[in-house]
Amino acid sequence: MKRAGSNRKAAMRLLRRVPKLAAIRGIFLSRDISTQAGTMALVPQIVDAVKVPVIAAGGIADARGIVAAFALGASAVQIGTAYLFCPESTISPVHREALRSAKDNTTAITNVFTGRPARSIVNRLVREVGPISDRAPEFPLAGGALVPLRAKTESTGSGDFMSLWSGQAAALGQELPARELTRQLAEDALKRFG
Repeated sequence: MKRAGSNRKAAMRLLRRVPKLAAIRGIFLSRDISTQAGTMALVPQIVDAVKVPVIAAGGIADARGIVAAFALGASAVQIGTAYLFCPESTISPVHREALRSAKDNTTAITNVFTGRPARSIVNRLVREVGPISDRAPEFPLAGGALVPLRAKTESTGSGDFMSLWSGQAAALGQELPARELTRQLAEDALKRFG
Protein backbone atom coordinates (compact mmCIF):
# COMPACT_ATOMS: atom_id res chain seq x y z
CA MET A 1 0.00 0.00 0.00
CA LYS A 2 1.30 3.47 -0.87
CA ARG A 3 1.75 6.04 1.82
CA ALA A 4 -0.62 9.02 1.98
CA GLY A 5 2.09 11.45 0.84
CA SER A 6 2.79 9.50 -2.35
CA ASN A 7 -0.95 9.36 -3.09
CA ARG A 8 -1.19 13.14 -2.77
CA LYS A 9 1.79 13.63 -5.09
CA ALA A 10 0.23 11.35 -7.68
CA ALA A 11 -3.09 13.18 -7.32
CA MET A 12 -1.35 16.53 -7.78
CA ARG A 13 0.31 15.27 -10.99
CA LEU A 14 -3.11 14.18 -12.24
CA LEU A 15 -4.71 17.51 -11.37
CA ARG A 16 -2.01 19.48 -13.18
CA ARG A 17 -3.26 17.88 -16.42
CA VAL A 18 -6.91 18.91 -15.85
CA PRO A 19 -7.51 21.90 -18.14
CA LYS A 20 -10.60 23.60 -16.69
CA LEU A 21 -11.08 23.21 -12.93
CA ALA A 22 -10.41 20.97 -9.96
CA ALA A 23 -13.24 19.53 -7.90
CA ILE A 24 -11.55 17.41 -5.30
CA ARG A 25 -12.14 15.04 -2.43
CA GLY A 26 -9.72 13.41 -0.05
CA ILE A 27 -9.70 9.94 -1.62
CA PHE A 28 -7.88 9.80 -4.93
CA LEU A 29 -5.74 6.75 -5.39
CA SER A 30 -6.28 4.68 -2.27
CA ARG A 31 -9.20 2.89 -0.65
CA ASP A 32 -7.59 3.57 2.72
CA ILE A 33 -10.00 6.09 4.21
CA SER A 34 -7.73 6.60 7.21
CA THR A 35 -5.50 8.73 4.98
CA GLN A 36 -8.28 10.94 3.63
CA ALA A 37 -7.53 14.62 4.14
CA GLY A 38 -10.44 16.82 5.20
CA THR A 39 -11.64 19.62 2.95
CA MET A 40 -10.04 22.46 4.87
CA ALA A 41 -6.66 20.70 4.92
CA LEU A 42 -6.85 19.65 1.28
CA VAL A 43 -8.03 22.89 -0.38
CA PRO A 44 -4.85 24.97 0.13
CA GLN A 45 -2.68 22.05 -1.00
CA ILE A 46 -4.64 21.70 -4.23
CA VAL A 47 -4.78 25.48 -4.78
CA ASP A 48 -0.98 25.60 -4.47
CA ALA A 49 -0.52 22.66 -6.85
CA VAL A 50 -2.76 23.63 -9.77
CA LYS A 51 -3.43 26.65 -11.96
CA VAL A 52 -7.17 26.09 -12.39
CA PRO A 53 -10.12 27.12 -10.22
CA VAL A 54 -10.69 24.80 -7.25
CA ILE A 55 -14.16 23.92 -5.98
CA ALA A 56 -14.24 23.01 -2.28
CA ALA A 57 -16.74 20.37 -1.17
CA GLY A 58 -17.31 18.44 2.02
CA GLY A 59 -18.33 19.68 5.44
CA ILE A 60 -19.52 23.05 4.14
CA ALA A 61 -23.10 23.86 5.13
CA ASP A 62 -23.19 27.50 6.18
CA ALA A 63 -21.60 30.90 5.57
CA ARG A 64 -18.70 30.17 7.92
CA GLY A 65 -17.67 27.17 5.83
CA ILE A 66 -18.04 29.15 2.61
CA VAL A 67 -15.83 31.96 3.90
CA ALA A 68 -13.26 29.50 5.26
CA ALA A 69 -13.02 27.71 1.91
CA PHE A 70 -12.54 31.00 0.05
CA ALA A 71 -9.94 32.11 2.61
CA LEU A 72 -8.02 28.91 1.83
CA GLY A 73 -8.02 29.71 -1.88
CA ALA A 74 -11.10 27.96 -3.26
CA SER A 75 -12.77 29.67 -6.22
CA ALA A 76 -16.17 28.17 -5.40
CA VAL A 77 -17.87 25.84 -2.99
CA GLN A 78 -20.24 22.95 -3.49
CA ILE A 79 -22.81 22.42 -0.77
CA GLY A 80 -24.53 19.06 -0.61
CA THR A 81 -26.19 17.90 2.59
CA ALA A 82 -27.65 21.32 3.44
CA TYR A 83 -29.82 21.07 0.31
CA LEU A 84 -31.17 17.66 1.29
CA PHE A 85 -33.21 19.46 3.97
CA CYS A 86 -35.02 21.54 1.32
CA PRO A 87 -38.61 20.56 0.51
CA GLU A 88 -37.57 20.27 -3.16
CA SER A 89 -35.25 17.39 -2.26
CA THR A 90 -36.67 14.04 -3.34
CA ILE A 91 -35.20 12.02 -0.48
CA SER A 92 -37.51 9.60 1.30
CA PRO A 93 -39.32 10.51 4.52
CA VAL A 94 -37.09 7.99 6.34
CA HIS A 95 -33.96 9.73 5.05
CA ARG A 96 -35.34 13.17 5.91
CA GLU A 97 -36.06 12.07 9.49
CA ALA A 98 -32.58 10.58 9.85
CA LEU A 99 -31.04 13.89 8.69
CA ARG A 100 -32.96 15.80 11.34
CA SER A 101 -31.16 13.90 14.09
CA ALA A 102 -27.76 13.51 12.38
CA LYS A 103 -24.62 14.70 14.14
CA ASP A 104 -21.02 14.76 12.95
CA ASN A 105 -20.29 11.57 14.90
CA THR A 106 -23.25 9.65 13.46
CA THR A 107 -21.88 9.45 9.92
CA ALA A 108 -19.20 7.26 8.38
CA ILE A 109 -17.56 6.75 5.04
CA THR A 110 -18.91 3.46 3.73
CA ASN A 111 -18.84 1.36 0.59
CA VAL A 112 -21.68 -1.01 1.50
CA PHE A 113 -24.36 0.83 -0.50
CA THR A 114 -22.57 1.48 -3.78
CA GLY A 115 -19.25 -0.38 -3.74
CA ARG A 116 -17.47 2.98 -3.59
CA PRO A 117 -16.75 5.18 -0.57
CA ALA A 118 -19.36 7.79 0.34
CA ARG A 119 -20.53 9.32 3.62
CA SER A 120 -23.77 8.04 5.14
CA ILE A 121 -25.58 8.21 8.43
CA VAL A 122 -24.68 5.03 10.26
CA ASN A 123 -27.52 2.50 10.21
CA ARG A 124 -27.81 -1.23 10.81
CA LEU A 125 -26.12 -2.24 7.54
CA VAL A 126 -23.16 0.10 8.08
CA ARG A 127 -22.77 -1.10 11.69
CA GLU A 128 -23.03 -4.81 10.93
CA VAL A 129 -21.32 -5.09 7.53
CA GLY A 130 -19.20 -1.98 7.14
CA PRO A 131 -18.47 0.77 7.17
CA ILE A 132 -15.85 -0.41 4.68
CA SER A 133 -16.29 -4.03 3.70
CA ASP A 134 -14.46 -6.30 1.30
CA ARG A 135 -17.78 -8.19 1.07
CA ALA A 136 -19.54 -5.23 -0.60
CA PRO A 137 -20.11 -5.93 -4.30
CA GLU A 138 -18.18 -3.69 -6.66
CA PHE A 139 -19.83 -0.60 -8.15
CA PRO A 140 -22.48 -0.61 -9.60
CA LEU A 141 -23.65 -3.98 -8.29
CA ALA A 142 -23.85 -3.18 -4.56
CA GLY A 143 -26.99 -1.07 -4.81
CA GLY A 144 -28.96 -3.72 -6.64
CA ALA A 145 -28.11 -6.34 -4.04
CA LEU A 146 -29.84 -4.24 -1.38
CA VAL A 147 -33.09 -3.50 -3.25
CA PRO A 148 -35.21 -6.27 -1.64
CA LEU A 149 -34.02 -5.45 1.90
CA ARG A 150 -34.46 -1.73 1.39
CA ALA A 151 -37.98 -2.11 -0.04
CA LYS A 152 -39.12 -4.31 2.84
CA THR A 153 -37.70 -2.15 5.64
CA GLU A 154 -38.35 1.30 4.15
CA SER A 155 -42.04 0.50 3.81
CA THR A 156 -42.14 0.02 7.59
CA GLY A 157 -40.36 3.34 8.24
CA SER A 158 -36.94 1.80 8.82
CA GLY A 159 -33.72 3.07 7.27
CA ASP A 160 -31.74 -0.02 8.27
CA PHE A 161 -30.79 -1.06 4.73
CA MET A 162 -30.91 2.18 2.75
CA SER A 163 -28.23 4.74 2.01
CA LEU A 164 -28.78 7.75 4.22
CA TRP A 165 -26.35 10.10 2.49
CA SER A 166 -25.18 12.88 4.77
CA GLY A 167 -22.13 14.97 5.35
CA GLN A 168 -20.62 15.72 8.73
CA ALA A 169 -22.23 19.17 8.87
CA ALA A 170 -25.83 17.91 8.74
CA ALA A 171 -26.53 19.39 12.17
CA LEU A 172 -26.23 22.83 10.53
CA GLY A 173 -29.04 22.02 8.08
CA GLN A 174 -32.19 24.13 7.93
CA GLU A 175 -35.51 23.19 6.42
CA LEU A 176 -35.84 26.03 3.93
CA PRO A 177 -36.82 26.15 0.27
CA ALA A 178 -33.73 25.84 -1.93
CA ARG A 179 -34.09 29.38 -3.27
CA GLU A 180 -34.29 30.83 0.25
CA LEU A 181 -31.36 28.71 1.48
CA THR A 182 -29.22 29.84 -1.45
CA ARG A 183 -30.11 33.48 -0.83
CA GLN A 184 -29.40 33.16 2.90
CA LEU A 185 -26.05 31.44 2.33
CA ALA A 186 -24.98 34.13 -0.14
CA GLU A 187 -26.09 37.03 2.06
CA ASP A 188 -24.51 35.60 5.21
CA ALA A 189 -21.25 34.81 3.41
CA LEU A 190 -21.08 38.31 1.90
CA LYS A 191 -21.57 39.85 5.35
CA ARG A 192 -18.73 37.75 6.73
CA PHE A 193 -16.45 38.75 3.85
CA GLY A 194 -17.06 42.29 5.16
